[in-house]
Amino acid sequence: MDNAICVVIISCFSVFKRFFMFSDSKFIEQFLDNLFEAVYFVDTSRQIMHWNKAAENLTGWKKEEIIGHRCMDNILVHIDSEGNNLCTGNCPLIQSMKSRSLHQSDIYLHHKDGHRIPVHVRIIPLFSESGESTGAIEIFSNTSADNDLMGQIDELRKLSMIDALTGIANRRYGEKIILDRIDEKNRFGWDTGIIFFDIDNFKYFNDSFSHNTGDRVLKMVSNTLRESIRSFDHVSRWGGEEFIVVLSNVTIEQLKEKAELLRRLTSESFFFEKEIRLFATISGGATMIRADDTVETVVERADHLMYQSKRSGKNKVTAGEHYSTM
Repeated sequence: MDNAICVVIISCFSVFKRFFMFSDSKFIEQFLDNLFEAVYFVDTSRQIMHWNKAAENLTGWKKEEIIGHRCMDNILVHIDSEGNNLCTGNCPLIQSMKSRSLHQSDIYLHHKDGHRIPVHVRIIPLFSESGESTGAIEIFSNTSADNDLMGQIDELRKLSMIDALTGIANRRYGEKIILDRIDEKNRFGWDTGIIFFDIDNFKYFNDSFSHNTGDRVLKMVSNTLRESIRSFDHVSRWGGEEFIVVLSNVTIEQLKEKAELLRRLTSESFFFEKEIRLFATISGGATMIRADDTVETVVERADHLMYQSKRSGKNKVTAGEHYSTM
């Protein structure tokens, strides 16, 4: 959303509040619910006062589950790309209210289903007619490549290449993508990296809770990976609790950096099971495709690197061209 729409919202709100109490205005609610952008209002304590339909659609949280709560009450739990919890530290809402100015940032919010979604937020501070701070408006939009992938997903369904549980590509399609990238390496010299991820201690979720809980973990991890890659990159469920991410046009340093980001975002995702907050971590192995690779050799190399991460304590990423057998 451009800055012009921000100005429209500010102007409309300034007019609305002359005629309606902030919490009682049906007109404001109708106005907000007809916006394409996700919007919510908070007071100075960051208690959520209004929550529009677009916010419901983007986050999975219904208005009645949100109104009256504060944004950090195990709901949105904003984090940055380093995994820092912004709700208990460098909160964009607090920054905007303290500086009395517009604030923008790229962050990751917590979806109701557990996974992380990258969003661009714009914060607009609000003031009374006497100039006192009364709260803020947060406008946020999805910056993932998920929307761009919808056409690809429809095509994949036709080809029976979608994993039924997670909704991402299955192993068959993953193998096709890797084969295509090997061909591109040989024909054009284009660089591609792959990351082999495995969920740590996955058996614990099935044994200690249920297979349904295990399925929720698989969906949470797959959604986090899918939401956090570019539109021309690919993620597939390789089998069981294993996933492969294929990243085009990257160096080994960029590949490792992206693998670390995906690992970190996954470790910051969670959902509640019987009032227990459940987290999952992943271990990864990252390597570049070589001209003499086959699908089997590059996946085997990434798999061995992933097991090096497991042996060194889990919740880690190991990147390289070679792997240790120790």
